[in-house]
Amino acid sequence: MSSWLSPVSYIDVGQRSFGKHVTCPTCGLLYTVGEEEDEREHEKFCRQKQRGVAFSKWKNERVLKTFSDTGARIIEIRGDDPSAHVKKLMEVKAVLDDALGFVAEQTFLQRSIFVYIQEHQVVGCVTMERITEAFTLDKSASHLIAPSSSGEKEGVIAAAGAVTASADSHPVVVGICQIWVHPPFRRKSIATRMVDIVREKSIYGMHVDKNLVAFAQPTRNGLQFAQKYMGPFEVLMY
Repeated sequence: MSSWLSPVSYIDVGQRSFGKHVTCPTCGLLYTVGEEEDEREHEKFCRQKQRGVAFSKWKNERVLKTFSDTGARIIEIRGDDPSAHVKKLMEVKAVLDDALGFVAEQTFLQRSIFVYIQEHQVVGCVTMERITEAFTLDKSASHLIAPSSSGEKEGVIAAAGAVTASADSHPVVVGICQIWVHPPFRRKSIATRMVDIVREKSIYGMHVDKNLVAFAQPTRNGLQFAQKYMGPFEVLMY
């Protein structure tokens, strides 16, 4: 952007923010207030980010569930699907990487990936893997949970290391690696619907009980969701 390439002189006419570098709280882009090209580029980027990943209907979708109340659907996309499908999946991955932290492409594609589509866009995604062991939360270290603040990365389940596990292990079969819901669609039970589908569809012939599900180490927001979702069962993490 031009403001970064060459010095620009500004006339301050009373606007204290004029010429100031600011970070947009919505899209995270750093731009210069009052610099026309910067503001135009920021507006375009912010609008695109708020729209999310566009998604038209495919001929051969692996539809797991549809919802009559909103017209939404949950589909599964696999790493060995047709290249056009995987290309779209990489767009979703880019959003998750930005929101939850980078995951290597090979690792990501080895997971089971469930995508929530509504209004012709991706509004949610959950990735899971098969695991055999998880641990309870170390309550003595609960103060180590990453704070929930305006600066926290968007998403439900975040990078490992935010919460400390105890040595108390339990057998499990499903590990929830990542959950993300597009901000305008949060608090609409989308995360709950996606985890329900993981329990119902991820293992052929088995409806996974809640006490056999574990979550990748969450932030405070993630832990709050997990505690609410798990109901009477203790949250397990790995």
